[in-house]
Amino acid sequence: MRTAGKPAWALALALLLTAGGALLLVAQQPPPPSEQKQGPIQPRPPEQEAPYTLQVEVPLVNVDVAVVDRDGNFIHNLRKEHFRVYEDGVEQEIVAFAPSEASLTTVLLVEATPAVGYILWENLDAAYLFLNQLRKDDWAALVGYDIRPRIEVDFTHDRGEIVNALRHMQYGGGRFSEANMYDAIIDTLERLKDVEGKKSIILIGTGFDTFSKHIWDETRKVVREHRTSIFTVNTSWLLELYYDRLEARGYRVGAARLDIHLALAQMHDLAEQTGGRSYAPRFISEMPGIYNEIGAMLRNQYSLAFRPKNFKRDGKFHAITIKLMAPDGQPLQVINQDGKKVKYEIYARKGYYAPKA
Repeated sequence: MRTAGKPAWALALALLLTAGGALLLVAQQPPPPSEQKQGPIQPRPPEQEAPYTLQVEVPLVNVDVAVVDRDGNFIHNLRKEHFRVYEDGVEQEIVAFAPSEASLTTVLLVEATPAVGYILWENLDAAYLFLNQLRKDDWAALVGYDIRPRIEVDFTHDRGEIVNALRHMQYGGGRFSEANMYDAIIDTLERLKDVEGKKSIILIGTGFDTFSKHIWDETRKVVREHRTSIFTVNTSWLLELYYDRLEARGYRVGAARLDIHLALAQMHDLAEQTGGRSYAPRFISEMPGIYNEIGAMLRNQYSLAFRPKNFKRDGKFHAITIKLMAPDGQPLQVINQDGKKVKYEIYARKGYYAPKA
């Protein structure tokens, strides 16, 4: 049988191809919002292939800065002209500046070995105070680590999920006595690398590392490569008190104290390199103030950016220094309500690694 001069099979084939094309168009439609990935890491749209061009792109270096006086009060109302940025000693032009109002993405990274015991219980009880400062658009996750890191709660807006998981950890979530802190830090930074905006890690633990696959120097390098502020809360204060008692009874505990001091120094360096703060409480009563201060510091930052002069793709670390200057070129003086000069500290990351050619 023929239809309008064409064989029937030709007409059927044309209809089939038309239907197939329609099905292909339907298949290529993006999934509805309810089916897309939820969380601070969103899928990126496919990149369009551009014609080949040769150009040198100078990256924008972003720095979050907090200015705090010796009493822990934040210095507000600073303007762009108050800040000076230096890379490797050379002053840079600030091309963007604003008080940072971006939403937060925070990971609570908690040592969860059985030996932590009472320290973990009391410490995490105070950590709720930080969670209470989170806003509706902030993301938080909880990761516990011993021999390996474990995601207890993935990124969520629900503070209640984190609180419930912390309670379970307080009742003995640790499975191994080893504490591989270096591996846990690098693993967490890897999970955060594609997150946009303000990122932070609150590291809660003794600072001891048993036998991570990564060594300290490697961990420190990775930390400096990422734009993630790290705040450290050392939990070895109870061990210090225990060694005090042993020492008073005539025991030699010098080697054990050396391990504690080394761990403290490393945790302090992690915070210093990334613009965070380190805390080494001696009494549990200090914990509420610490977590309140961490939350306030993340909320009271200035965000600035510059494009490096004489930029080179050398893969090297370039030091960043932030200073506050008055209009006359002298160091900025901060005066309190009593008319007295106030000493202050500037918290910002210490540098960045340039990309390789």
